Amino acid sequence: MNQKGFTLIELIVIIVILGILAVTAIPKYVDMKTEAEQAAATGVYGGAEGAATMNFAANLLGKTGYSPIANTTDLVGAMDGGTPDGWIVSGTTLCRSSNGTACDGTPADYGISVATAETATAKAVLTRTW
Repeated sequence: MNQKGFTLIELIVIIVILGILAVTAIPKYVDMKTEAEQAAATGVYGGAEGAATMNFAANLLGKTGYSPIANTTDLVGAMDGGTPDGWIVSGTTLCRSSNGTACDGTPADYGISVATAETATAKAVLTRTW
């Protein structure tokens, strides 16, 4: 009689190997969401820095239609496209809120604010909270 298939021992060994692989791989992927959110927030911060620099340069050259960045609302106005998707202006902070309504300082919140207003000789200084 010619029978083909796996024995019970072979199946158990495969299941044990898959279990070991899962135990070692899962911790690596658990934190990927947080890392992705931080990377996205860093990208928005870079965009805000770029917008502040471009706005300062336009004001320095005397271009019309540009006003100095003094607060977060001015910063959002200088950013191409305005407020990024998923971000809101909450008080004096441009933030990506964990609850979608306001930045309350929880670790999942990412905030960007204007620390020093733009002057005739210096661009606005931004700070980030994360």
